[in-house]
Amino acid sequence: MRLSLSVFLLFLSVGLIGQVNVQTAKPWTYWWWMGSAVEREEISRQLGEMAESGLGGVHIIPIYGAKGYEDKFLPFLSEEWMAAVEFTIAEAEALDLGVDLTLGTGWPYGGPWITPEFAAQRLVVTEGGYTVEPTGQNVKRAAPGGEGQVMDYFSGTAVDHYLAHFDSVFARTAHPIEPRALYHDSYEVYGADWTTDFPAAFANRNGYAVEDQLHLLRDTLHPERPFLLHDIRATLADLLYTEFAKTWTDFSRSRGFLTRLQAHGSPGNILDLYGLADIPETESFGCSVFGIPGLACDPDYSEDNFGRPSALMMKFASSPAHLMGKPLVSSETATWLGNHFKVSLRQVKPQIDQLFAAGINHVFFHGTTYSPTAAGYPGWRFYASTNFGSTSHFYEELPLLNRYIQNCQTKLQAAASDNDVLLYFPVHDLWTKQPTPVTVFLDVHHYDKWFGETAFGQTARYLEEEGFAFDYVSDQQLSQLRGTSSGEVHYPGKQGGRYRTIVVPPVDYIPFETVRELRRLAREGVSIVFEGGLPAAFAGRKYLEDAQQPADLLGGDNLPDRMVITDNLPRSLQELGARQEELKKLGLDFIRKRTATGQLYFVTNLGSEANADALRLNAEYRYVTITDPLSERSGYLNTQDRFTLEIRPGQSYFLETSAQRPDAPLWDNPVAVDTVELVRPWSVDFASARTDAPQQAFLRDTLTSWTGWGTDTLEYFTGKATYRTTFSVENPEEARAYRLAFDRIHESAEVILNGVPQGTIWSFPNSLELRPEDLKSENELRVVVQNVSANYLRKYDREHPGWKNFYDINFVDITYRPFAAADWPLHPSGLEGGVRLVKFR
Repeated sequence: MRLSLSVFLLFLSVGLIGQVNVQTAKPWTYWWWMGSAVEREEISRQLGEMAESGLGGVHIIPIYGAKGYEDKFLPFLSEEWMAAVEFTIAEAEALDLGVDLTLGTGWPYGGPWITPEFAAQRLVVTEGGYTVEPTGQNVKRAAPGGEGQVMDYFSGTAVDHYLAHFDSVFARTAHPIEPRALYHDSYEVYGADWTTDFPAAFANRNGYAVEDQLHLLRDTLHPERPFLLHDIRATLADLLYTEFAKTWTDFSRSRGFLTRLQAHGSPGNILDLYGLADIPETESFGCSVFGIPGLACDPDYSEDNFGRPSALMMKFASSPAHLMGKPLVSSETATWLGNHFKVSLRQVKPQIDQLFAAGINHVFFHGTTYSPTAAGYPGWRFYASTNFGSTSHFYEELPLLNRYIQNCQTKLQAAASDNDVLLYFPVHDLWTKQPTPVTVFLDVHHYDKWFGETAFGQTARYLEEEGFAFDYVSDQQLSQLRGTSSGEVHYPGKQGGRYRTIVVPPVDYIPFETVRELRRLAREGVSIVFEGGLPAAFAGRKYLEDAQQPADLLGGDNLPDRMVITDNLPRSLQELGARQEELKKLGLDFIRKRTATGQLYFVTNLGSEANADALRLNAEYRYVTITDPLSERSGYLNTQDRFTLEIRPGQSYFLETSAQRPDAPLWDNPVAVDTVELVRPWSVDFASARTDAPQQAFLRDTLTSWTGWGTDTLEYFTGKATYRTTFSVENPEEARAYRLAFDRIHESAEVILNGVPQGTIWSFPNSLELRPEDLKSENELRVVVQNVSANYLRKYDREHPGWKNFYDINFVDITYRPFAAADWPLHPSGLEGGVRLVKFR
């Protein structure tokens, strides 16, 4: 059933710990409609497959179409298109799936009704003055009927015009549509830095005429240029916030829709923009470099061009949610995680664990392409994705990932934030110091430039490494904070985070109003920590001639009692009651949240080694409940101090503290006492619904990639290989537990012991716990391995190059060159190395 706006906002306002919608606990997926060439029978089929796989909803994005299907294209916002969306939402609701919708096609917002007076503009400063011209940018990846210029995001008139077009369609249609949320993608409006009303807005904000100063933009050595740049950037940020983001949010809510917003990439203060959304959304683009043995990134992925996913970047979306009590924080997930046909689920899970530890709790796969049965294989494919659709090589195993995500998000969505520290984001310092271009884009790809290389970024990284739980806070958000009688600071009227201190990193330029608000908060009993010293000057050109400095406003040498200047940040934070978790020092990433009974920790090991030491949580407790969201095993320990829990690379656990004994069994921590190598020969046979398979079985004494077994068929085989062997166990009943461990698996392995399914290994580590009661003295072991489809695409792409037959960008690879798989090297497939049985007592 659709979660209504009123119900969601009630949830938002009262912060009900423990209330989770099953639909949002499951992962959702982007669903690209190529050419909007959709038909009811196919919509029903594909939605049914998604529901069966364990998805909770879809996000419809109309894009360019497939050639040869032009007669099936449904023009955007036509009655036929509206009817298709109406039908989709009804079908989805019957399957308990939610539906979100992009308010446009492709990205960013624009279309045929954006005529030149409403289109994005840019400033051109010449030696004799300046001119304003259109950027000329059109909507990227537009669907039929959605082509046109990108709108002027800084103009309230243009935004109103864009939104009014939807109102006119909604008012006259016979097919009303009610998605859960409207969506806006990352800001990719290139070159826009002006709007018709900019001079008036600038003068109103800054007190002088920008037209008289624009010549300074050409004089890179002029001492006043940085301050003019600051004022221009701050004005653009204000316009983006008021004229676009707030207008769009108000439009959506007044019509009963939630909002999902990707604020990154914009020239605004992204914390404020995220804070406007009901569901702030970050983006996991590319492959993180984790230490997990056996996990590698696609060597063709360009870090120089696209960067790496960063938990510290993801916190820009989760921080406003934690601060303001928003229950959901989403993520565009696994975008370009690897090249097409090469990504495995074991690559996906660590990226999702990184998101969870960064505060994300509402995963959207990127994604699934609507592909009709008649299109066959590989079918219709969107270019910048990991394929989570039914043509994916891991589709049979996808329910296992979806179940894992649901288990995690059920807990994460039911708990509230429990971070201690608010770290001030000094965007005005950045706006003053960044020399070019005029617009500073706070994007996920080059965050190292605007974030990583700054003192703020270094402080954030240091807090993370030292094990402090923190969120970011903007100037605007800081002005709305209030102190409590206990010295905590919080956002009023919301059941959001309650923080113990505010940290101001080393900063040169800070708004006058922000310093005044910091002084107010200190007088309200809030602790303010200045790292390394007080800010040097006020931001903005109007303060250039002002002799007063931030130190003067704060009292000079007589700072308010609650203000501290420190060169030892960890010690100062500890003295102020901020909890330092030693989990990070053990190589573990975590997020700490609070429940009705205590603290909830999600702990993940994305490093290279298991933790060697016992764990200690910085909380008061008598019991710790341990839950493995992968195996769904759960139990409790009676402890008020350290406890033993080995977390191996790739593993994640929930740790929940309480004063009362949980309604669960005791957690069992058996000790490994013996390891036996499985050395008998393996018989291997193959089966595939897609490719030719060898008819004979293979006998192997050692396990290597099947691509090297001397058979051409296996060089392009994609499907399942069944490995069979036998092994002996002396007195199997004497052990408390057994673990079957593999050196390398390419890429998933279902384990059947003596005819009894034990589970599937689809993520790291490469092992599975066996039920002792299923072991005998003599045992038959079957391992069914699924590989990726990259090797098959080498052959298919050589023989059928015409399958890549789409408009616009057509189909490119991870380097953004035309996709060509024929000359790819062979991808390892099957089991490699040793297999061993570990005995526990």
